Amino acid sequence: MKFSKGQIIVHPQHGPATVDKLSTRKIRGESKRYLMLTVRSDGMEVALPVDLAEELGVRAVVDADGVKEIFELLVADSEPFDNVWSRRFKSYTERLRSGNLRTLAGLIRDLARRNEEKKVSYGEANILREATATFAAELAIALKVSEEQVEEMIFTAVLEREVPPLTAEALALAS
Repeated sequence: MKFSKGQIIVHPQHGPATVDKLSTRKIRGESKRYLMLTVRSDGMEVALPVDLAEELGVRAVVDADGVKEIFELLVADSEPFDNVWSRRFKSYTERLRSGNLRTLAGLIRDLARRNEEKKVSYGEANILREATATFAAELAIALKVSEEQVEEMIFTAVLEREVPPLTAEALALAS
């Protein structure tokens, strides 16, 4: 993946971030190129080696085909859940930390539907909030709409099992 100043990328743990600069650092006599990122949600600055970026899970913002696939995942049937809270919570945490947009879509779908049936625990509700915020931040960038609009689209898809109207213009912007 090529990186350039001003480019918006997705960090697996921090969500969308802007490339502020590419710099070279000397470490133990070796020159290494580094990405300097500013996380969009909280302004945190992150530095990471360019040659490890993809290995760490840094990726481009989802494209139009990815957006369509995401919404298909949101309306799909939920996965069965584990009755043992500790195993279920561990699974949810691992899915959240994966940084994979498709995994987050499944997590949001499963937790939101479970919360509608029977209120989830405080910890599970926090995971749902965190997953939704990260997920909505990226989709808002891809679709060029507000995060609030994306959250409404997400929960319409999950709870009403309807893919919201994705205009050709919005999908063209995501390409």
